[in-house]
Amino acid sequence: MQELDDQELMIQYQNGDHRAFEVLYKRHEAKVYSYLKKRLPHSDNVEEVFQNAFLKVHKSRHNYNPKFLFVQWLYVIARSELLDFCKKKKVVHIEYIEMASEDTSVDGELELKDYKNLSEKEKELLSLKFISDLDYSEISEALNISQSNARKIFSRALKKVKEALIKGES
Repeated sequence: MQELDDQELMIQYQNGDHRAFEVLYKRHEAKVYSYLKKRLPHSDNVEEVFQNAFLKVHKSRHNYNPKFLFVQWLYVIARSELLDFCKKKKVVHIEYIEMASEDTSVDGELELKDYKNLSEKEKELLSLKFISDLDYSEISEALNISQSNARKIFSRALKKVKEALIKGES
């Protein structure tokens, strides 16, 4: 079985061969764990998200399309589980900040309540954006402000969080 590529193994797993899953798991467990560990510094959280990712692979095996690379599908699931975990725990993950502000090289988690340099409106806006996954029009409506004002507040809040991360304070 070791000589089969990931897509062939996944097809066998879809057809009920559980040994194929074991090979896939052994082949990718270290890389997926490392991917998650870089984004969640607390090992308890990493273990939970890691297990959820492979459990989702198991539960979703019938949805896998062999014309796509298995490893891409696996990482989409792992990233999805990571973001779901962060939303569920009301934690804004640094990956969001990195996507919005270019040179952040810090890995970790952000808990908005710990950032004393943020105003309540900034915390609320970041929460609506990252945890509730609202767009600017929905945020402006929820906070009764204009979309351009929502974008300005968001930008300022990200800058404050980035500065606090770089200084190592919250």
